[in-house]
Amino acid sequence: MSVIVNDKNYFFIPPNNKNDLSTSLPSDFHKAKSFEFICDVEIDINEHQLHYKYPGYIMSLNGKHLGIFAAHNYIGVSIWTENGEEKILAYPKDIKGNQKIHFTCNLEEKYLKLNDVQQSFKGKLVNDYRYSYLWVGCGNGLNDDAKFQFYGKMNSVKIIKNNKTIFKTDFKQKTKFKVFDQSNCGNHLIKYKKDWFE
Repeated sequence: MSVIVNDKNYFFIPPNNKNDLSTSLPSDFHKAKSFEFICDVEIDINEHQLHYKYPGYIMSLNGKHLGIFAAHNYIGVSIWTENGEEKILAYPKDIKGNQKIHFTCNLEEKYLKLNDVQQSFKGKLVNDYRYSYLWVGCGNGLNDDAKFQFYGKMNSVKIIKNNKTIFKTDFKQKTKFKVFDQSNCGNHLIKYKKDWFE
């Protein structure tokens, strides 16, 4: 199963839950020892060529953008530390095909990893992420100037924090408004619509 992601269909997980339904909140990533964003996607090359000025974020924490991004000819990961932006880029030969992307940020051992490529960094993450939403399909749905829309098909998504899976989906269990969290942590993906926030 999969879901099409575009400028009319993208999702988020809030950093807190007013009904205390989440057993492991997707918040305070800057305080974690490590976290991982994992996804299986197909990039819409034609749409990304039309919107080539900026890459689109597949999975992201808003603020100074942190996460996995893609364009028509590359994929990448980025974080922001007190020393500035750190990122890794990759140029897959099969960019039109299915992309299995695994982003690791180890804050204890100070390294980033994009699949098999590892890069060290210095400094702490900026605490911009304290109240960040976790976005799937864009960089920040709350800010049109920093939206960085992803276009393509998503087959699966997984989020790990401190070696615990706090969200996963293969998009088989969903409604018109939500995607069920198969990790049983209660962090369901919510479809974003601007009208619902006004």
